[in-house]
Amino acid sequence: MIHPFLENTAKTIQYILIWVVYALLQTFVLYWLIALPTWILLLDGFIHAALFGLLGILLWSVVMYGNYAVLSVFQRTINYLALAVLSLGLWLGIGYGLFYWIFDTDLVTRFTPLLPMRGLTGLLIYLLIIQQFKYSMQQQTDEIVEEIQPEPIKEVSKSKADEHELLERVAVKSGSKIHVVLVSDILYLQADGDYVQIFSSEGKYLKEQTMKYFEEHLPSNQFVRVHRSCIVNVEMISRIELYEKQNQLLTLKNGQQIKTSPAGYKALRMALNL
Repeated sequence: MIHPFLENTAKTIQYILIWVVYALLQTFVLYWLIALPTWILLLDGFIHAALFGLLGILLWSVVMYGNYAVLSVFQRTINYLALAVLSLGLWLGIGYGLFYWIFDTDLVTRFTPLLPMRGLTGLLIYLLIIQQFKYSMQQQTDEIVEEIQPEPIKEVSKSKADEHELLERVAVKSGSKIHVVLVSDILYLQADGDYVQIFSSEGKYLKEQTMKYFEEHLPSNQFVRVHRSCIVNVEMISRIELYEKQNQLLTLKNGQQIKTSPAGYKALRMALNL
């Protein structure tokens, strides 16, 4: 898999033109802010545009192979913030360093007051790059999922199958790989912000989906929402015991323990015919 803007000659040219336009726009803005010859402003614009263009390709590799899908929302946020600081530091440091090497200290000093504005501009560009890459990766994932997703079971539960097609397996993207998790191998699912953590006998995976979706598309006689943020595979439960006054504690076959809500325990009892 390569950079989305560099898949062919047309996209390569498009990618280059984007940064040429940025260089020209920066030159136009700086022309009114700093009294320097136009050719120096143009050189500054093209240097910083070229640097961010190269950083964009590196960022694509980091996002694609970084396996961010297995991280929690907090961990992903910290990683993206660290990437932003590193990217802006490299962009500004190398850009000003090149100017210092080509010209002299006095000229670099003329650009120093522009650092806050450059930093804000660079942060906005970074956010746009990350969002574009995530959108492109999601599109590629959706195309792959459509190809490998099997026909769902239609006659398991008449009450739910009439409205929703039941899943037989779930395709999950992890970095540059696609994992296919069989429904029968799922231990439990847990909400994680706008995502759902899927715990199976092979490991855990992060799926950009809602708990309601899985509640409606998993077999109701096998998967029970025992809590607002947790759906359990009843076939993976090894023990149920009282926890506090009105709650129950489930122990799964892998040793994981999950608390149930009163409503969740009631649904579990119905599924187990207790």
